[in-house]
Amino acid sequence: MTAPGAWPKGAAAALLAAPERLYRGAVALRNALFDAGLLRGRALPCAVIGVGNLTVGGTGKTPLTSHLAGTLRDAGYRVGVVSRGYRRRGGRAPLLVSDGRAILADADAAGDEPFLIARDNPGVPVAVGADRHKAARLLLASCPSDVLLLDDAFQRRGVRRDIDLLLVDGRDPWGNGRMLPLGPLREPLSSASRADAFVVIRSEGRLPAALAPVLERYNPKAAVYLGRMEPRGFVRADGALVATASLGRMTAYVFSGIARPERFEEDLRALGIRIAGFRRFRDHHRFGRGDLEALARDAAAASAEVLVTTEKDLVRLGHPPPGAPPLYALAQRVAFPEGQDLGAFVLDRLLALAGGAGRP
Repeated sequence: MTAPGAWPKGAAAALLAAPERLYRGAVALRNALFDAGLLRGRALPCAVIGVGNLTVGGTGKTPLTSHLAGTLRDAGYRVGVVSRGYRRRGGRAPLLVSDGRAILADADAAGDEPFLIARDNPGVPVAVGADRHKAARLLLASCPSDVLLLDDAFQRRGVRRDIDLLLVDGRDPWGNGRMLPLGPLREPLSSASRADAFVVIRSEGRLPAALAPVLERYNPKAAVYLGRMEPRGFVRADGALVATASLGRMTAYVFSGIARPERFEEDLRALGIRIAGFRRFRDHHRFGRGDLEALARDAAAASAEVLVTTEKDLVRLGHPPPGAPPLYALAQRVAFPEGQDLGAFVLDRLLALAGGAGRP
């Protein structure tokens, strides 16, 4: 994936202009077929909530899905989660990651994001699969649910949804405004008309200037919620959670295999972590022993006191080599300020779908 802020320009952009037009045309045709009813999403025997975005790269879909799973569970709903399980070991076939009682697959087999959702939400079954409908059917066959959350599903119109939540990066909503492969957009901005609500992450408490005209033009009646990512603490390699202040102003060697590593590094600096050096791997990188040994050497050369990574990366790591600095991962969650209760919006919509019959 091209790094944010480094999308092709000049001669490289000219070479990719034709592929962008082809991609744009294919997306437009597919959406037109769905909009006209010539293609239809398959229904499931429960309420379905989609969580997704218009751009490539992390906008907080996994933390939001995890947040909503906990909210719905605590409200009395039997809730399940279905995800793609990107770059998981074992291919495209559906897999039950958790049955709500026990985790049945490790991070390699499940994918790092579904594994984290299952780990952090006891009582919530999780399934993965390239075909979301088949994965959902697998989950429902063993874990009857009132509501399913579809992670990273805005473009997956093959499953009918009752509520679509569209995430937006408050600091960089649309990148350069171009579609793949010239820019980060998976769909044109007009597709925002399908959203029932917009969830702006990293909003700094205000609506991004680049989002306002899109709302006004394509979806003026949609609800908007302004969220933020906040630290829960640091997770050690043994799974123990320690307070954010425990690392104080330590010097860290930072590494990650995520879509937007610069955001992660900004978050660490905001916590007072001094970054002595960093290494960025491709998204969902599978770390080998050689990677860990090289990271330990780089950390020593930079005189770093600790190694710091993300939770998604930590679950894909083996044990650091002897003599390596202590390893920590920054654990984060999505939060909403007072008056920005996305959970209440979702619960109200579910009640309306049920005809006001009340909580299940």
